[in-house]
Amino acid sequence: MGYSLINLTAFALCAFLMMYFIYRPVMEKYTQTLELKFSSLAFPYMFAIYAVCSLVAFFIIGLNDFIEPLTTIRVLVPLAAAALIYAVSLTFSSKMLYLTTAICVGVTVWLQPIGVGNAYPYAPLWVKSAVFVFALIFCLGTRILNILPHIFVLPNLIILLGIAIIALLGGMPMYVAVCAMILTGILASYLRMNYDSVVIDLDDGACVAISYLICSLLLMNLGEFSFPSCVILTMIFWAELLTAIYNRLLVTHIGSLRENTHYFFAAQKYTLQGLTFSVAKLGVVLLFIAWFQLFSVNQYSLMLIAFCMVLWLNGMLGQTEASPATFAEINRKFISDLKQNIKEAKEIINTTKKDKK
Repeated sequence: MGYSLINLTAFALCAFLMMYFIYRPVMEKYTQTLELKFSSLAFPYMFAIYAVCSLVAFFIIGLNDFIEPLTTIRVLVPLAAAALIYAVSLTFSSKMLYLTTAICVGVTVWLQPIGVGNAYPYAPLWVKSAVFVFALIFCLGTRILNILPHIFVLPNLIILLGIAIIALLGGMPMYVAVCAMILTGILASYLRMNYDSVVIDLDDGACVAISYLICSLLLMNLGEFSFPSCVILTMIFWAELLTAIYNRLLVTHIGSLRENTHYFFAAQKYTLQGLTFSVAKLGVVLLFIAWFQLFSVNQYSLMLIAFCMVLWLNGMLGQTEASPATFAEINRKFISDLKQNIKEAKEIINTTKKDKK
């Protein structure tokens, strides 16, 4: 475990520093010119660093801990697909982005073997169909969290760190954990550069491509025993998606799904530090539930518990109603209003006397 921890830390730190020292000058140049070009966008640098580091890890990290052998094509296809998704997002319409993402997700799911590590190895078609829907909605839907880079990046960091910790506990292949830590370092570096003041946002195409890369890591566990734990780690997104759909259709009837999430309201109410701390605490809760799932025979109960808990905690975080006033606050407001009314009455009386004269 000590050697694995060193590997994870080394790759995460390397990715963090590479992103920081390569992209920091680009951001500084943009602040001087304020001309947003392709070379100013963050994802091309993220992708290049991730591709290089993940390929290096593929050749130096042992792959013997996979139940279903990891093939070269299962490593290369997600890299090519992520680049294709982002290129399409920059050059074509949204419909073409949806179609391209669906094709890439379909191919990625089809490549994953269904073996003894899956709860339903006897029904691969049913399993892969359900996973395809899950993965496609995840890849396209996480854009609703792109209110601020913080709100998009933090839930993804929870997923990635959860993967790494589960792998350290022996519940997941180490190569998947190394790739997760590479993405963790890249996203953490981007967030650090945009933490106090957002300089360059993530565009929707970047969000879809990043979500696809994360989803491809989750799908590598489809034939492992840890896939249900991976699903639990994504519950922040599913809770926010359900909330956004409910609010949009039944409550507000206006705005986009992004503007109907709990995090959208929380971003207007809390400081960035407070929001970060709240999401981090939620991540710890999900991590514990995902860890318990590794030893659970039931594949659904803990998922449902995790979903309900995240839905409740996010609701508290994004609550828009003001908290009930205390008796002292009510008393002060009453006295203040009374004084204001007396003052206005005196002004009216004085004005009336002047008019009579």
